[in-house]
Amino acid sequence: MGDAGRGPLIESVTSAVVGVTDFGPHLDLFCGELGFEVAAEGVVEAADAARLWGAGLGDVEVRLLTAAGAATGRVHLLKVDDPVAPAEHPHTLDVGLAGLNLYTRDIDASHDRLVGAGHPWISEPSRYEVPLGETVVSVTEGYCLGPDGVGLVFVQPANARGTQAWRTDPGRHYTELTSVVAHVPDFEAELAFWGPDGLGLSAWYDVTFSSPGIEEMADLPEGTVLRLAFVASAEGGSARIELTRVESGHRGVDRRGVQRPARGLGHTGWSVRTEDVDAAVRRASGTGGRVVCRPFDTSTPLHGDARLAVVETPNGISVELWHPF
Repeated sequence: MGDAGRGPLIESVTSAVVGVTDFGPHLDLFCGELGFEVAAEGVVEAADAARLWGAGLGDVEVRLLTAAGAATGRVHLLKVDDPVAPAEHPHTLDVGLAGLNLYTRDIDASHDRLVGAGHPWISEPSRYEVPLGETVVSVTEGYCLGPDGVGLVFVQPANARGTQAWRTDPGRHYTELTSVVAHVPDFEAELAFWGPDGLGLSAWYDVTFSSPGIEEMADLPEGTVLRLAFVASAEGGSARIELTRVESGHRGVDRRGVQRPARGLGHTGWSVRTEDVDAAVRRASGTGGRVVCRPFDTSTPLHGDARLAVVETPNGISVELWHPF
């Protein structure tokens, strides 16, 4: 298939890829507490696992989690038998993949319930203000420490944008994942990779700000200045990419070397559905990405019958591109 025009090739990130030592604690959290369902399970066979994630893994056990059947904001759980590093929760100052965000109807009730279930939070839910055009809006968030280094950011929005799970089931307490977050040193290169001349998303919000509220919520030093951009489909209704960069000189650990799908624990990559994986790979390569695995045809529990490839963004984030047959 060709790559005619410069139209969008993706709608945003379809799934976050999460490495686990044991499915049980994650199923207890995502399914037992947050209302996700196991939509598929099985193994990615060794030959496919080697192409996608590197040699020597053998068969990789996987689970696909969805919220109210939403086609976006999903979770791919990959069982990691020999992790490259111990599980550790990324800090907002750390470089690499960070939190997984989702909406809650009542953040105080979520905090009390999840803490009682053994999932501690960095702090009580906090409210902070961010600029939005000529106005300022309030955001209420809290950071929960999940198993295997997974960080979950719960957001009680003042004005919730539409989500697929809440449209399907308006009575749900939680949505699908609404954002996946990455702290990237080369902000402009990452925007170009995902943007209109890259895979086709729009950066509709790009601000630099500081806030005592976010410092409290995320355990940040006083005076931390953040740049934040939301990157998503112009159509809306899909999980967004949140790109961040600390502009105030504070720095944490660079975690990108251990955030490798099927080898690392916690948030280790993204899976992105496209209508034309070959064109998406060409576009990614032409906007600063690195091709890790050329497109090939296969069938897995995570994708069904599909054509898959793997690229890395200019900041080293592993992205699986695929389109279903």
